[in-house]
Amino acid sequence: MSRLITYSTLGLLALGAAAQDGLRLTEKEMEQYDGTDESKPIYLAINGTIFDVSASPSFYGPGGHYHHFTGKDASRAWVSQCWDTEDQLTWRMEGVEEMFMPKYLDEQMAAAADGEADSAIEGAAAFGNKELARMARPIIEKFGKPSKKEIAKRRKKDRREAVEGAQKSLRHWIDFFRGHEKYAVVGEVVLDKENKPDPPKVCEAALNKRPMKGGRLQKMLDSTGGLGMYGGDANKNAKEGKMPNFVQDMLQEKKEAKADEEGKDEL
Repeated sequence: MSRLITYSTLGLLALGAAAQDGLRLTEKEMEQYDGTDESKPIYLAINGTIFDVSASPSFYGPGGHYHHFTGKDASRAWVSQCWDTEDQLTWRMEGVEEMFMPKYLDEQMAAAADGEADSAIEGAAAFGNKELARMARPIIEKFGKPSKKEIAKRRKKDRREAVEGAQKSLRHWIDFFRGHEKYAVVGEVVLDKENKPDPPKVCEAALNKRPMKGGRLQKMLDSTGGLGMYGGDANKNAKEGKMPNFVQDMLQEKKEAKADEEGKDEL
């Protein structure tokens, strides 16, 4: 069972004397501090701590880009950057670590070699599984396919690192507001842990940013020569959760060659 990111595992990281001696508002009471009533301050909460952000009404007031964060504790959305739907704006953190779980190039190449490639490989739709399998097999034959035991070991380590990644991201936002000269800690939210709906799945946009690791192909990712022939930026896309440059270039070259062949048939 995966470890959950919750208040019990993270702790109320931001609470200090100012919060403990200040306001205690229920989630319902927090709603009135979203800036719609100009006679009241604008509050937002992260990890249970309430911050007064009234000094930046253009950001947090009605019509502001971050207005959706006010009048509530939306810790999950601060970490995931998912806020297209109201249910994402919650303090419930379970499952948010999924966005920090890496993808593996060797696993994707192994799947492609077996004819099971999916949309995770950019450009896959232009070739079909048969052609992708033909391109991936030489790579897998040279470097080997990760075993089930190897993959299971990765997942265990990755899960631990993903939890740490979520904690680090949450702490970043706590520290940002605590250290901002314009914003003050004014209290804490009394969270309704009994009746809060379960959180949604992490949005697709966040999952698409999952980091890419090479696995057995890590040297290829890191290399500035050899199979990683596309220079020092070969690993840039991988860090952004995208298919590495050399794979994209390989697919593009194949696509162009295929188009050239089809063009010859039409002449």
